[in-house]
Amino acid sequence: MRITKRQLRRIIKEGIDIINDATGEILIFEDDWETQGGTAPEAAARDALKRLRITPKSENPGVTYGDKEIWVEPSDWALLDTEFEGKRRFRRNKKERERLDIDNLQARLDQWAADAGGDYAGDNPGTDMQDVAWDLAASAQYSFEPDEWEELVWSIADGSEDELVTYIADMIVV
Repeated sequence: MRITKRQLRRIIKEGIDIINDATGEILIFEDDWETQGGTAPEAAARDALKRLRITPKSENPGVTYGDKEIWVEPSDWALLDTEFEGKRRFRRNKKERERLDIDNLQARLDQWAADAGGDYAGDNPGTDMQDVAWDLAASAQYSFEPDEWEELVWSIADGSEDELVTYIADMIVV
């Protein structure tokens, strides 16, 4: 039986570990990184080392070198960490900032009030909305995550939950 180099590479899926020489922190690069909890694909490690002009340490007693483990200086490791983990954290934080943006939350709240008032009036024709607006408005909290609700409460001038519910009730009545 004959095995080609390509088939052999598929069989042997070895990742690359880039290790901080001072602290021992590791960045793991492997092709199935998303399912295995790695940092990025293996090719990204080689590309980043070239692009950032990082030279692995040539001496580290008791450690075998090769394609599996690459030991780097702490400053070089920090560059790699920023390159991969830092960008990922920034993207995650960007999504979080957008989620908690008061303008987005306010737009969602306005839409919720319009939908709630319209749905209730459609299901119960002839009902005076002023009688049910407060109760309906109080249930708005359950349509938002707790931290989103806190942001909405803090956005009200008084900063109280009762003021926010009153504001929502006024929007429902209109």
